[in-house]
Amino acid sequence: MKILLVCDSTYYKSSGGRVTRYLNKILKNNNHEVKVIVVSEKRDDTDWDPFYIENDIVFLPIRNKLRYKLANLLIRTKEFEIFKESLKTFLPEVVHFASFDIGKPAQFINESKKIGAKVVLQPWIMSFYCAQEYGFRNNMPCTLCANGNYLHALKNKCISFKGIFSLLKRRFLQNASKKADVFLSSNSELDQILLKYGVNKNKISRFPVPFDYTSSIPIEKENNDYFIFYGQPIASKGINVLLDVFNNNVNQLLKIYPSPSLPIDTIISNNIEIINGINWTNGLGDAIALSKVVLIPTLWATTIEYTLYEAMLFKKPIILFNVGAHKDIFNNKFNALVVEPNDLESYAKCIIELDENAELRKSIGENGYKTLLKINNPDKLYAELLEAYTNKTT
Repeated sequence: MKILLVCDSTYYKSSGGRVTRYLNKILKNNNHEVKVIVVSEKRDDTDWDPFYIENDIVFLPIRNKLRYKLANLLIRTKEFEIFKESLKTFLPEVVHFASFDIGKPAQFINESKKIGAKVVLQPWIMSFYCAQEYGFRNNMPCTLCANGNYLHALKNKCISFKGIFSLLKRRFLQNASKKADVFLSSNSELDQILLKYGVNKNKISRFPVPFDYTSSIPIEKENNDYFIFYGQPIASKGINVLLDVFNNNVNQLLKIYPSPSLPIDTIISNNIEIINGINWTNGLGDAIALSKVVLIPTLWATTIEYTLYEAMLFKKPIILFNVGAHKDIFNNKFNALVVEPNDLESYAKCIIELDENAELRKSIGENGYKTLLKINNPDKLYAELLEAYTNKTT
């Protein structure tokens, strides 16, 4: 089978790039012919990484100035002609958009259908309907615009009148998506959003955002006496909840490794350390390996985040909220400590419980690791992809 992957990145450090690489690897290991179109600029790894020599990769950055955005809706732009030519020469049987988001021109979906390819859309952030991209507002998930009524975005000041064009773009994208054959959804709550978006239930197929544990070697170190949070310090990821708990409810040490950096004037107590500028190239792996517990206070988990996968790979005990993708995967005191959203008192109790119970920490870490292997087993993922590609679920 010939499969065209349309993605945001193949960069070896980014989660999106790692997803694309694993999909490409799984498909090629099962003797499929794969071509990848990246709708962004080249990154520095293209100069040295053999991945770009061994695979068929085309970079097709979508120009973001307003006149180009408008052109991508109404006329055949340079980007569209290059994409069309790629379809014509490669003749894919499947075009898999990973991910499906506001950055993918509606024309690309329409043209893929014209050549008779099966179109597979895989959303993992909510920018396909949400002007603020995360589907999160007022400290809780928001699906007001999921049905295409984008006036909610203006009424609730999620976007200014200057951003009306992006709402028009979402309308075109929604119309084009109705032609898709399959939507890959990672969890039952995302299923409900897709149904509200207008997707036929029979077109929804379960598939996670995959994580390639087969090429990752966890770092093993003796634990130090601190809890860790790393990732985006934004409301939907629960950073405010975490600061509230450690400022007011517990005395344990929390180390925060934010990306991007947090302001140096962030109000914190003495048991919180903010370490800016640390990533996987300069010490983040060691920081995770040395931690006692990884905290995942995400309040809207549209997918299993890579930070969570990484914690599971390191066999770290996890405390998380019972939201989104977490509901389908985690069981309290088995592979995580699971807390209801915004229950700060219970979250604090979980911190104290794991701090004091080494046996529980070990069992949760071991079971989390087994869960990671089960979700991301390459044979299982391939079977799920093949089922979606061959439309056995539709």
